[in-house]
Amino acid sequence: MKKVEKLFMVIILMAFVLTSCDKNNNPIIPDPDPTSGTHPVLWSYDIGVGGISNITPAVDENNNIYFSMVSEDWTSVFTIALDKNGNELWKNEVTGVATNKVTYAGGKVFVVTDDPVAVHCIEASSGNTNWTKDMTAEYDFEWMPMVAINNNKVYLSTGQFFYGYLLALDFDGNELWIKQGPTMGGSLSLSVFGNELYFNDGEILFRYDDNGNSCDSVWAYELSTYKQSRGINGYLDMFNVAFGSDGNLYVRSDTKIEIISRSGQSVNEFDLGESFTNSYSSIILSPDNEVVVGNGNLVKYNHSGILEWETDINDGWLVNPTFTNAPVLSSNGNFYDGQLFGLYSVKSNGTLNWKENAETEAGIEYGNLHPPVLTHEGNIISVSSEQKMVRCFEGDGNGLATSGWPKVYGDYGNTSAR
Repeated sequence: MKKVEKLFMVIILMAFVLTSCDKNNNPIIPDPDPTSGTHPVLWSYDIGVGGISNITPAVDENNNIYFSMVSEDWTSVFTIALDKNGNELWKNEVTGVATNKVTYAGGKVFVVTDDPVAVHCIEASSGNTNWTKDMTAEYDFEWMPMVAINNNKVYLSTGQFFYGYLLALDFDGNELWIKQGPTMGGSLSLSVFGNELYFNDGEILFRYDDNGNSCDSVWAYELSTYKQSRGINGYLDMFNVAFGSDGNLYVRSDTKIEIISRSGQSVNEFDLGESFTNSYSSIILSPDNEVVVGNGNLVKYNHSGILEWETDINDGWLVNPTFTNAPVLSSNGNFYDGQLFGLYSVKSNGTLNWKENAETEAGIEYGNLHPPVLTHEGNIISVSSEQKMVRCFEGDGNGLATSGWPKVYGDYGNTSAR
Protein backbone atom coordinates (compact mmCIF):
# COMPACT_ATOMS: atom_id res chain seq x y z
CA MET A 1 0.00 0.00 0.00
CA LYS A 2 2.84 2.37 0.86
CA LYS A 3 4.41 1.71 -2.53
CA VAL A 4 1.16 2.68 -4.23
CA GLU A 5 0.95 5.88 -2.18
CA LYS A 6 4.55 6.80 -3.03
CA LEU A 7 3.92 6.15 -6.72
CA PHE A 8 0.85 8.38 -6.62
CA MET A 9 2.85 11.20 -5.01
CA VAL A 10 5.57 10.85 -7.66
CA ILE A 11 2.95 11.19 -10.42
CA ILE A 12 1.49 14.28 -8.77
CA LEU A 13 4.93 15.87 -8.41
CA MET A 14 5.81 15.10 -12.04
CA ALA A 15 2.54 16.67 -13.18
CA PHE A 16 3.30 19.75 -11.09
CA VAL A 17 6.75 20.11 -12.63
CA LEU A 18 5.50 19.60 -16.18
CA THR A 19 2.63 22.03 -15.88
CA SER A 20 4.55 24.71 -14.00
CA CYS A 21 7.01 25.47 -16.80
CA ASP A 22 6.54 26.78 -20.30
CA LYS A 23 8.24 25.52 -23.43
CA ASN A 24 11.49 27.23 -22.40
CA ASN A 25 11.37 25.74 -18.88
CA ASN A 26 10.51 29.13 -17.43
CA PRO A 27 7.96 29.40 -14.62
CA ILE A 28 4.48 30.09 -15.88
CA ILE A 29 3.28 33.58 -14.95
CA PRO A 30 -0.52 33.52 -14.71
CA ASP A 31 -2.50 36.17 -16.53
CA PRO A 32 -2.91 39.20 -14.25
CA ASP A 33 -6.68 38.90 -14.67
CA PRO A 34 -7.32 35.23 -15.47
CA THR A 35 -11.07 35.35 -14.86
CA SER A 36 -13.90 37.75 -15.55
CA GLY A 37 -16.06 36.25 -12.80
CA THR A 38 -17.78 32.98 -12.08
CA HIS A 39 -19.60 31.16 -14.84
CA PRO A 40 -21.84 28.63 -13.12
CA VAL A 41 -24.30 26.26 -14.70
CA LEU A 42 -27.59 28.16 -14.92
CA TRP A 43 -29.57 25.06 -15.82
CA SER A 44 -29.19 21.54 -17.15
CA TYR A 45 -31.48 19.25 -19.11
CA ASP A 46 -31.44 15.44 -19.05
CA ILE A 47 -31.74 14.31 -22.67
CA GLY A 48 -32.55 10.71 -21.84
CA VAL A 49 -30.48 9.29 -24.71
CA GLY A 50 -26.73 9.43 -25.20
CA GLY A 51 -24.03 9.10 -27.82
CA ILE A 52 -20.46 10.08 -28.68
CA SER A 53 -21.00 12.66 -31.40
CA ASN A 54 -20.31 16.38 -31.40
CA ILE A 55 -23.66 18.17 -31.37
CA THR A 56 -23.95 21.80 -32.46
CA PRO A 57 -27.39 23.12 -31.45
CA ALA A 58 -29.23 25.75 -33.46
CA VAL A 59 -30.51 28.86 -31.65
CA ASP A 60 -33.44 30.97 -32.84
CA GLU A 61 -34.12 34.69 -32.41
CA ASN A 62 -35.87 34.03 -29.05
CA ASN A 63 -32.94 32.00 -27.68
CA ASN A 64 -34.80 28.71 -28.06
CA ILE A 65 -32.40 25.82 -28.59
CA TYR A 66 -32.78 22.92 -31.04
CA PHE A 67 -30.70 19.74 -31.38
CA SER A 68 -31.11 16.13 -32.45
CA MET A 69 -29.73 12.78 -31.33
CA VAL A 70 -30.05 9.16 -32.38
CA SER A 71 -31.87 6.78 -30.04
CA GLU A 72 -29.73 4.27 -28.21
CA ASP A 73 -31.18 1.39 -30.22
CA TRP A 74 -30.28 3.20 -33.49
CA THR A 75 -33.82 3.14 -34.86
CA SER A 76 -34.99 6.75 -34.56
CA VAL A 77 -33.82 10.36 -34.40
CA PHE A 78 -35.06 12.65 -31.64
CA THR A 79 -35.20 16.41 -32.14
CA ILE A 80 -35.65 18.42 -28.95
CA ALA A 81 -36.52 22.08 -28.42
CA LEU A 82 -35.71 23.91 -25.18
CA ASP A 83 -36.45 27.47 -24.18
CA LYS A 84 -33.68 29.74 -22.88
CA ASN A 85 -34.35 28.54 -19.32
CA GLY A 86 -33.96 24.87 -20.18
CA ASN A 87 -37.65 23.98 -20.24
CA GLU A 88 -38.60 21.39 -22.82
CA LEU A 89 -40.86 22.87 -25.47
CA TRP A 90 -41.33 19.72 -27.51
CA LYS A 91 -39.74 16.48 -28.67
CA ASN A 92 -40.09 15.09 -32.18
CA GLU A 93 -39.23 11.56 -33.31
CA VAL A 94 -38.63 10.28 -36.85
CA THR A 95 -37.18 7.08 -38.28
CA GLY A 96 -33.42 7.07 -38.92
CA VAL A 97 -30.12 5.56 -37.83
CA ALA A 98 -27.98 8.73 -38.01
CA THR A 99 -28.33 12.49 -38.17
CA ASN A 100 -26.24 15.61 -38.71
CA LYS A 101 -26.66 19.22 -37.64
CA VAL A 102 -30.06 20.74 -36.92
CA THR A 103 -30.75 23.89 -38.94
CA TYR A 104 -33.15 26.68 -37.96
CA ALA A 105 -34.51 29.27 -40.40
CA GLY A 106 -37.75 31.20 -40.79
CA GLY A 107 -39.62 29.51 -37.95
CA LYS A 108 -38.74 26.04 -39.24
CA VAL A 109 -36.37 23.36 -37.94
CA PHE A 110 -34.73 21.11 -40.53
CA VAL A 111 -33.38 17.67 -39.60
CA VAL A 112 -31.66 15.13 -41.85
CA THR A 113 -31.51 11.37 -41.37
CA ASP A 114 -29.85 8.32 -42.81
CA ASP A 115 -31.70 5.06 -43.53
CA PRO A 116 -33.90 6.50 -44.82
CA VAL A 117 -32.01 9.36 -46.44
CA ALA A 118 -34.45 12.16 -45.74
CA VAL A 119 -34.95 15.76 -44.67
CA HIS A 120 -37.71 16.64 -42.22
CA CYS A 121 -39.23 20.09 -41.73
CA ILE A 122 -40.54 20.67 -38.19
CA GLU A 123 -42.63 23.65 -37.10
CA ALA A 124 -40.50 25.41 -34.49
CA SER A 125 -43.50 26.68 -32.52
CA SER A 126 -45.20 23.31 -32.08
CA GLY A 127 -42.78 20.50 -32.87
CA ASN A 128 -45.13 19.07 -35.49
CA THR A 129 -43.60 17.65 -38.66
CA ASN A 130 -44.72 19.82 -41.58
CA TRP A 131 -43.31 17.56 -44.27
CA THR A 132 -40.73 14.89 -45.01
CA LYS A 133 -38.72 14.42 -48.19
CA ASP A 134 -37.75 10.72 -48.32
CA MET A 135 -34.96 10.60 -50.88
CA THR A 136 -34.31 6.90 -50.40
CA ALA A 137 -37.83 6.15 -51.61
CA GLU A 138 -37.89 8.79 -54.37
CA TYR A 139 -34.35 8.60 -55.78
CA ASP A 140 -32.66 5.62 -54.15
CA PHE A 141 -30.16 8.04 -52.55
CA GLU A 142 -27.67 6.56 -50.10
CA TRP A 143 -25.76 9.52 -48.62
CA MET A 144 -27.12 11.48 -45.66
CA PRO A 145 -27.66 15.04 -46.94
CA MET A 146 -25.60 18.12 -46.21
CA VAL A 147 -27.88 21.13 -45.68
CA ALA A 148 -27.58 24.87 -46.29
CA ILE A 149 -30.47 27.32 -46.18
CA ASN A 150 -30.76 30.75 -47.76
CA ASN A 151 -33.50 32.91 -49.29
CA ASN A 152 -36.23 30.55 -48.00
CA LYS A 153 -34.75 27.66 -49.94
CA VAL A 154 -33.42 24.38 -48.58
CA TYR A 155 -30.31 23.22 -50.44
CA LEU A 156 -29.22 19.59 -50.13
CA SER A 157 -26.13 17.73 -51.24
CA THR A 158 -26.63 13.97 -51.30
CA GLY A 159 -26.35 11.14 -53.78
CA GLN A 160 -26.23 7.54 -54.86
CA PHE A 161 -23.21 5.27 -54.73
CA PHE A 162 -21.67 6.58 -57.96
CA TYR A 163 -23.13 10.07 -58.34
CA GLY A 164 -23.66 13.13 -56.20
CA TYR A 165 -26.74 15.33 -56.52
CA LEU A 166 -27.79 18.83 -55.55
CA LEU A 167 -31.43 19.60 -54.75
CA ALA A 168 -33.36 22.74 -53.93
CA LEU A 169 -36.66 22.69 -52.04
CA ASP A 170 -38.95 25.49 -51.00
CA PHE A 171 -40.13 25.78 -47.39
CA ASP A 172 -43.23 23.73 -48.25
CA GLY A 173 -41.08 20.80 -49.37
CA ASN A 174 -41.69 21.27 -53.09
CA GLU A 175 -38.77 20.34 -55.31
CA LEU A 176 -37.53 23.35 -57.29
CA TRP A 177 -34.79 21.55 -59.15
CA ILE A 178 -32.42 18.58 -58.96
CA LYS A 179 -28.94 18.47 -60.51
CA GLN A 180 -26.48 15.61 -60.88
CA GLY A 181 -23.11 16.73 -59.59
CA PRO A 182 -19.57 15.79 -60.56
CA THR A 183 -18.52 13.82 -57.49
CA MET A 184 -18.57 10.17 -56.55
CA GLY A 185 -21.29 10.08 -53.92
CA GLY A 186 -22.23 13.03 -51.74
CA SER A 187 -19.98 15.97 -50.98
CA LEU A 188 -18.39 16.60 -47.59
CA SER A 189 -19.79 20.10 -47.15
CA LEU A 190 -22.32 22.59 -48.49
CA SER A 191 -22.35 26.38 -48.05
CA VAL A 192 -24.37 29.08 -49.83
CA PHE A 193 -23.48 32.69 -50.63
CA GLY A 194 -26.59 34.37 -52.05
CA ASN A 195 -27.55 31.97 -54.84
CA GLU A 196 -24.03 30.49 -55.14
CA LEU A 197 -23.59 26.92 -53.87
CA TYR A 198 -20.14 25.77 -52.76
CA PHE A 199 -19.21 22.22 -51.83
CA ASN A 200 -16.03 20.30 -51.27
CA ASP A 201 -15.27 16.62 -51.84
CA GLY A 202 -11.91 16.76 -50.08
CA GLU A 203 -9.95 17.33 -53.28
CA ILE A 204 -11.93 19.82 -55.35
CA LEU A 205 -14.02 22.85 -54.41
CA PHE A 206 -17.04 23.36 -56.67
CA ARG A 207 -19.34 26.30 -57.37
CA TYR A 208 -22.85 25.82 -58.78
CA ASP A 209 -25.37 28.65 -59.15
CA ASP A 210 -29.10 28.47 -58.43
CA ASN A 211 -30.85 30.09 -61.40
CA GLY A 212 -34.37 29.67 -60.07
CA ASN A 213 -35.60 26.64 -61.98
CA SER A 214 -32.20 25.05 -62.60
CA CYS A 215 -28.66 24.84 -61.30
CA ASP A 216 -25.53 25.33 -63.38
CA SER A 217 -21.88 24.45 -62.84
CA VAL A 218 -19.66 27.56 -62.73
CA TRP A 219 -16.18 26.33 -61.82
CA ALA A 220 -14.13 23.61 -60.12
CA TYR A 221 -11.01 24.48 -58.13
CA GLU A 222 -8.44 21.81 -57.29
CA LEU A 223 -7.21 22.15 -53.71
CA SER A 224 -3.47 21.92 -53.17
CA THR A 225 -3.62 19.28 -50.43
CA TYR A 226 -6.29 17.00 -49.05
CA LYS A 227 -6.84 14.51 -46.27
CA GLN A 228 -5.28 11.10 -46.72
CA SER A 229 -7.09 9.58 -43.74
CA ARG A 230 -10.32 10.12 -41.87
CA GLY A 231 -10.72 11.07 -38.24
CA ILE A 232 -13.76 10.46 -36.05
CA ASN A 233 -14.85 13.79 -34.61
CA GLY A 234 -14.82 16.86 -36.78
CA TYR A 235 -13.73 15.22 -40.03
CA LEU A 236 -16.64 16.51 -42.06
CA ASP A 237 -16.62 19.88 -40.29
CA MET A 238 -13.03 20.37 -41.46
CA PHE A 239 -14.26 20.62 -45.05
CA ASN A 240 -16.77 23.39 -44.39
CA VAL A 241 -16.46 26.40 -46.67
CA ALA A 242 -16.32 29.61 -44.62
CA PHE A 243 -17.17 33.03 -46.06
CA GLY A 244 -15.01 35.96 -45.00
CA SER A 245 -16.22 39.52 -44.57
CA ASP A 246 -14.09 40.26 -47.65
CA GLY A 247 -16.38 38.03 -49.75
CA ASN A 248 -13.72 35.36 -50.27
CA LEU A 249 -13.91 31.64 -49.51
CA TYR A 250 -11.72 30.14 -46.81
CA VAL A 251 -11.06 26.42 -46.97
CA ARG A 252 -8.87 24.20 -44.88
CA SER A 253 -7.16 21.47 -46.85
CA ASP A 254 -5.10 19.32 -44.47
CA THR A 255 -2.03 21.42 -43.57
CA LYS A 256 -2.98 24.52 -45.56
CA ILE A 257 -5.49 27.34 -45.51
CA GLU A 258 -6.58 28.34 -48.99
CA ILE A 259 -8.31 31.64 -49.73
CA ILE A 260 -10.23 31.59 -52.99
CA SER A 261 -12.28 34.29 -54.68
CA ARG A 262 -15.88 33.60 -55.60
CA SER A 263 -14.77 33.70 -59.23
CA GLY A 264 -12.58 30.66 -58.56
CA GLN A 265 -9.17 32.36 -58.39
CA SER A 266 -6.52 31.78 -55.74
CA VAL A 267 -6.15 34.81 -53.46
CA ASN A 268 -3.66 33.37 -50.99
CA GLU A 269 -2.66 30.17 -49.26
CA PHE A 270 -0.45 29.47 -46.28
CA ASP A 271 0.89 26.48 -44.41
CA LEU A 272 -0.33 25.42 -40.99
CA GLY A 273 2.57 23.03 -40.49
CA GLU A 274 3.00 19.28 -40.44
CA SER A 275 1.63 19.07 -36.89
CA PHE A 276 -1.83 19.66 -38.38
CA THR A 277 -1.74 16.41 -40.37
CA ASN A 278 -3.61 14.63 -37.57
CA SER A 279 -5.91 17.56 -36.82
CA TYR A 280 -9.51 17.64 -38.00
CA SER A 281 -10.59 21.02 -36.66
CA SER A 282 -12.70 23.27 -38.83
CA ILE A 283 -11.88 26.98 -38.98
CA ILE A 284 -13.63 30.15 -37.90
CA LEU A 285 -13.00 33.69 -39.12
CA SER A 286 -12.87 36.95 -37.18
CA PRO A 287 -14.49 40.11 -38.58
CA ASP A 288 -11.01 41.01 -39.90
CA ASN A 289 -10.72 37.63 -41.66
CA GLU A 290 -8.22 36.23 -39.19
CA VAL A 291 -8.23 32.43 -39.23
CA VAL A 292 -8.55 30.54 -35.94
CA VAL A 293 -8.08 26.78 -35.82
CA GLY A 294 -7.48 24.21 -33.08
CA ASN A 295 -4.54 21.82 -32.91
CA GLY A 296 -4.14 21.18 -29.20
CA ASN A 297 -3.48 24.88 -28.84
CA LEU A 298 -5.60 27.53 -30.52
CA VAL A 299 -3.76 29.16 -33.41
CA LYS A 300 -4.60 32.49 -35.03
CA TYR A 301 -3.32 33.70 -38.42
CA ASN A 302 -4.00 36.99 -40.11
CA HIS A 303 -5.34 37.22 -43.66
CA SER A 304 -1.80 37.20 -45.07
CA GLY A 305 -0.90 33.95 -43.29
CA ILE A 306 1.25 35.50 -40.57
CA LEU A 307 0.96 33.75 -37.21
CA GLU A 308 -0.46 36.24 -34.71
CA TRP A 309 -0.49 33.95 -31.69
CA GLU A 310 -0.68 30.39 -30.44
CA THR A 311 -2.11 29.69 -27.02
CA ASP A 312 0.18 28.15 -24.44
CA ILE A 313 -2.25 27.83 -21.56
CA ASN A 314 -0.64 25.72 -18.86
CA ASP A 315 -2.29 26.92 -15.70
CA GLY A 316 -3.23 23.78 -13.78
CA TRP A 317 -1.73 20.78 -12.07
CA LEU A 318 -3.51 18.12 -14.07
CA VAL A 319 -6.26 19.72 -16.16
CA ASN A 320 -5.19 21.94 -19.04
CA PRO A 321 -7.12 22.82 -22.18
CA THR A 322 -6.69 20.96 -25.45
CA PHE A 323 -8.33 22.72 -28.38
CA THR A 324 -9.18 20.13 -31.02
CA ASN A 325 -12.23 21.86 -32.50
CA ALA A 326 -12.98 25.32 -33.79
CA PRO A 327 -14.16 27.56 -30.93
CA VAL A 328 -17.05 30.00 -31.03
CA LEU A 329 -16.30 33.74 -31.28
CA SER A 330 -18.32 36.38 -29.42
CA SER A 331 -18.96 39.98 -30.40
CA ASN A 332 -16.36 41.24 -27.90
CA GLY A 333 -13.62 39.03 -29.36
CA ASN A 334 -13.57 36.24 -26.77
CA PHE A 335 -13.36 32.59 -27.82
CA TYR A 336 -15.19 29.73 -26.08
CA ASP A 337 -14.59 26.00 -26.20
CA GLY A 338 -15.96 23.02 -24.29
CA GLN A 339 -13.63 20.13 -23.55
CA LEU A 340 -13.13 17.12 -21.28
CA PHE A 341 -14.17 18.21 -17.77
CA GLY A 342 -14.16 21.91 -18.52
CA LEU A 343 -15.28 25.05 -20.31
CA TYR A 344 -12.68 27.62 -21.37
CA SER A 345 -12.70 31.21 -22.57
CA VAL A 346 -9.70 32.70 -24.38
CA LYS A 347 -9.14 36.42 -24.88
CA SER A 348 -8.65 37.99 -28.29
CA ASN A 349 -4.88 38.09 -27.61
CA GLY A 350 -4.67 34.33 -27.00
CA THR A 351 -4.38 34.39 -23.20
CA LEU A 352 -6.72 32.63 -20.81
CA ASN A 353 -9.84 34.63 -19.98
CA TRP A 354 -11.46 32.17 -17.58
CA LYS A 355 -12.12 28.49 -17.02
CA GLU A 356 -14.75 26.33 -15.36
CA ASN A 357 -13.29 22.93 -14.52
CA ALA A 358 -12.31 20.68 -11.64
CA GLU A 359 -9.62 23.12 -10.51
CA THR A 360 -12.15 25.93 -10.08
CA GLU A 361 -14.22 23.62 -7.86
CA ALA A 362 -16.63 23.03 -10.71
CA GLY A 363 -16.11 19.29 -10.26
CA ILE A 364 -15.63 16.61 -12.89
CA GLU A 365 -19.33 15.96 -13.38
CA TYR A 366 -19.33 17.93 -16.64
CA GLY A 367 -17.79 15.00 -18.47
CA ASN A 368 -16.98 15.80 -22.08
CA LEU A 369 -18.28 19.27 -22.94
CA HIS A 370 -18.59 19.33 -26.70
CA PRO A 371 -18.05 22.56 -28.71
CA PRO A 372 -20.50 25.15 -27.36
CA VAL A 373 -22.79 27.69 -28.96
CA LEU A 374 -23.80 31.14 -27.75
CA THR A 375 -27.27 32.51 -27.20
CA HIS A 376 -28.13 36.09 -28.16
CA GLU A 377 -27.85 36.94 -24.45
CA GLY A 378 -24.30 35.62 -24.37
CA ASN A 379 -24.91 32.46 -22.35
CA ILE A 380 -23.07 29.30 -23.37
CA ILE A 381 -24.80 26.05 -24.37
CA SER A 382 -22.93 22.74 -24.50
CA VAL A 383 -24.30 19.25 -25.13
CA SER A 384 -22.51 16.47 -23.23
CA SER A 385 -23.86 13.69 -25.42
CA GLU A 386 -22.05 10.92 -23.53
CA GLN A 387 -23.64 12.10 -20.29
CA LYS A 388 -27.06 12.65 -21.88
CA MET A 389 -26.98 16.24 -20.63
CA VAL A 390 -27.38 19.78 -21.97
CA ARG A 391 -25.93 22.58 -19.84
CA CYS A 392 -26.26 26.33 -19.97
CA PHE A 393 -23.34 28.26 -18.45
CA GLU A 394 -23.51 31.91 -17.54
CA GLY A 395 -21.55 33.76 -20.20
CA ASP A 396 -20.07 37.22 -20.55
CA GLY A 397 -23.21 38.82 -21.95
CA ASN A 398 -22.04 38.90 -25.57
CA GLY A 399 -23.61 36.97 -28.43
CA LEU A 400 -21.98 35.82 -31.65
CA ALA A 401 -19.68 38.12 -33.59
CA THR A 402 -21.78 39.87 -36.22
CA SER A 403 -19.37 39.46 -39.13
CA GLY A 404 -16.76 36.99 -40.24
CA TRP A 405 -17.56 33.29 -39.72
CA PRO A 406 -17.79 33.10 -35.91
CA LYS A 407 -18.72 29.43 -35.47
CA VAL A 408 -18.98 26.17 -37.35
CA TYR A 409 -21.93 26.49 -39.79
CA GLY A 410 -21.61 30.27 -39.63
CA ASP A 411 -24.53 31.60 -37.60
CA TYR A 412 -27.01 30.96 -34.79
CA GLY A 413 -29.25 28.82 -36.99
CA ASN A 414 -26.46 26.63 -38.49
CA THR A 415 -27.57 27.70 -41.97
CA SER A 416 -24.06 27.59 -43.52
CA ALA A 417 -25.09 30.62 -45.55
CA ARG A 418 -24.54 34.30 -46.13
